[in-house]
Amino acid sequence: MDPKTSLRYQLIAAWCGPAFLVTFVFFWGILGHNIPNPSPALSAADLAARYADNLGQIRLGFIVALITVVFYLPWSAYISARMARIEGPYPVLANLQLLGGGLTVMVVSFSATFWAVAAFRRERDPALIELLTDTGWLVIDLQYACTTLQMVALALAVLADRKNKATPLMPNWACYLTIFCAVSFFPASLTGVLKTGPFAWDGVMSYYFPYFCWLCWEITASSFFIRDVRRRMREAERAPIESEPLAASATA
Repeated sequence: MDPKTSLRYQLIAAWCGPAFLVTFVFFWGILGHNIPNPSPALSAADLAARYADNLGQIRLGFIVALITVVFYLPWSAYISARMARIEGPYPVLANLQLLGGGLTVMVVSFSATFWAVAAFRRERDPALIELLTDTGWLVIDLQYACTTLQMVALALAVLADRKNKATPLMPNWACYLTIFCAVSFFPASLTGVLKTGPFAWDGVMSYYFPYFCWLCWEITASSFFIRDVRRRMREAERAPIESEPLAASATA
């Protein structure tokens, strides 16, 4: 593959981050009625009524979210490829980032699948709807470590980059922000035992704060990745122009 084509694919992959962000918030969050999300303190009957009252939107939201969540994969693949160039022949952190990104997609997909199943039959026993809803939220909240691993691996690799000090993939402050956002998920571990309060799955510390941090990181990181690809595209365009005078002088 020629360099220009490769760079175009890299740019598409980098833009998949914002594409994932927009579709995730709209379909998973708004249409799926996860903004705000249901309280774990709701009774089975109230939870079933919540599905019944918004059945069409919930079904559409989670079905489309299960398709568009794959935008996260090419975005993670681009990050891994750039990290591998930084690390050299043994890209351990790049591989960890790629695995973390892939597992993040699976965690989000499994949770949305449980909620789609809960909405599949209107006549389903409310107790089963409650079980499926609980399972979906505990899957996505208790397995945050996959995403944390991805984010920390990225930050450590970029902070250790000594070859590209003039043009780093991200500045140091963005790396520290990445680590902070990565550990902001830790309070979500309490969603496995609490049904009310700030550490329940609809609480500030287990839902709104870490998810807001994650979205801020996604926006920040994507902006730097897109900028990085565009910079390298400009360099590739200038390279032939700069080499022409050298070729002319060599033939003279």
